[in-house]
Amino acid sequence: MKKNRTTIVIVIVLFFIALFFYLTKSYSTIKKELRDFAVEDTATISKMFLVDKADKQVTLERENSHWTVNQKYIARRDIINLLLKTINRISVKSPVPKAAEENIIKSLAVKSTKIEIYKGEDLIKTYYVGGPTQDQYGTYMLLKNSSRPFIMEISGFRGYLSTRYFTNENEWRSQAIFNNSFSSISSVTVNIPSKPNTSFKILNLGNNSFELHDSKNQKIEEFDTLNVKTYLSHFKRINFNKFYTNIEKYKKDSIIASQPEYIITLEDVNGNVKEAKTYKKPSEGQTDGFGKKLKYDPDNMYAVFNNNQDLVFAQYYVFDPILKNINYFFTKK
Repeated sequence: MKKNRTTIVIVIVLFFIALFFYLTKSYSTIKKELRDFAVEDTATISKMFLVDKADKQVTLERENSHWTVNQKYIARRDIINLLLKTINRISVKSPVPKAAEENIIKSLAVKSTKIEIYKGEDLIKTYYVGGPTQDQYGTYMLLKNSSRPFIMEISGFRGYLSTRYFTNENEWRSQAIFNNSFSSISSVTVNIPSKPNTSFKILNLGNNSFELHDSKNQKIEEFDTLNVKTYLSHFKRINFNKFYTNIEKYKKDSIIASQPEYIITLEDVNGNVKEAKTYKKPSEGQTDGFGKKLKYDPDNMYAVFNNNQDLVFAQYYVFDPILKNINYFFTKK
């Protein structure tokens, strides 16, 4: 009996050894150029172009310390880095089984996203990204000019990669409305339409020197310099939550035509001007501490920027540090 068990164990071990060598040999016969998806040095990538089967497309280009979207907007650093990391770390999990190849190729022809990767002006890589495998742990991909699709993965990551290759322009855009360092700001003007007498303007003269002007553009002689410095420092990271895209044009126009709470205009030392308007957002059933229904949302608001082109949702928590009136700069006694 013991001898029989030993024989069975040896047979099983030999079977798995043979299977390993069979699979290894089979995989190694696939030409490297048919499965060569990854880019080793992503720091040399200058441009990425993505286009889907609906012809929605986006061009991401490296410009000095940042990336741009379609040569119009600053790109979100976090998702650019995620895509670069993906491009660097993807590897072949396995070839698509022969029996499924035809169906997968047809699927990729109907629904996939093509990515072109450039180094300088040279196109160095093109491949097609399809959907997930049935177990959701792999992603079908096909190199251009190849007839052999593969199941791709990132080692250690449990999931599929299709969602990292998207073509929605807004989703690639930076969520920063203001992203200005203290020293880069030349002036900030804040108009408060409901209380125009509390509007103000700050001039940053450099060397910790400032001017504060009131709503009539009269220079204020005494004000709290520390509060001015603190105020200007908050423009480093003023972000919105998300674009308000699922809205009819007439509703968007109605919001923009209504009276804003604040109109904030920032000019930097290079003469570039940014303007943002904030608007109250109607309550969606929120109540106060006494159970009374609120007219306006106490946590969220609308913001409009980019010459009234972009309507977004924003949080008071983020914007409150710059939503001040002139009284904020007077020394409390």
